[in-house]
Amino acid sequence: MNCSLVYSKKVLISSILVILIIGSLTLVAYNNQNDALQSSLKMGLTSTASVMATQISPSDLDDIKPGDEGSAHYVAIIRKLHTMRSMNDNILNAYILKVNPDQSVTFLVDDLTLDDPQGSAKIGEVSTAPKDDILLALSGPTTSNAPYTTKYGSFMTAYAPIDDAVHGSTGNTYAVLAIDVSAEDYTNATSRGSMILLAGFISMILAIGGIFYFSGSRKEDTEK
Repeated sequence: MNCSLVYSKKVLISSILVILIIGSLTLVAYNNQNDALQSSLKMGLTSTASVMATQISPSDLDDIKPGDEGSAHYVAIIRKLHTMRSMNDNILNAYILKVNPDQSVTFLVDDLTLDDPQGSAKIGEVSTAPKDDILLALSGPTTSNAPYTTKYGSFMTAYAPIDDAVHGSTGNTYAVLAIDVSAEDYTNATSRGSMILLAGFISMILAIGGIFYFSGSRKEDTEK
């Protein structure tokens, strides 16, 4: 009985160690792969937003005020944004934000205005996206830290400053250009480690099965 109890404890301890070791290694591999996918996708989004931002002149935005949604000037900016956005089917929306002196963030242009007047942001509407991410964009291209949700849906967003430096001025950030992708699509694209998890699970089963098999064989030999 004592010998049997010792074997049982050894098998139990070995099994727990196997689960901990393989589980930890699997989790590390899974997280590393997802981190790499997230970095790659964020880099692509910020690059796209940066290029689009260089095509918008601060002078185009100077005279925009609430109620201008139907003006020819506003429509021209919308069409420019829409044309650039249409080059990437994954981008749902492109718009321009203004960071005010009190650090509130309001919409200047929403390229969905023509296609969906009721479901688009009005000029001067306060943005409810995470403000810290937008404020970071004043000094350079960035993305949302993580997917977020507003009344318009759930998104992952890339931001880039519309800088008057490209127009021969002082380099001040006049506004921020933003592009949205679906939060669901982003999550799906950056969570492709299911095979790693499956491999880890199978490895645990095989290792524990091996422990029980060889422990059982050794126990039989000892009892003989």
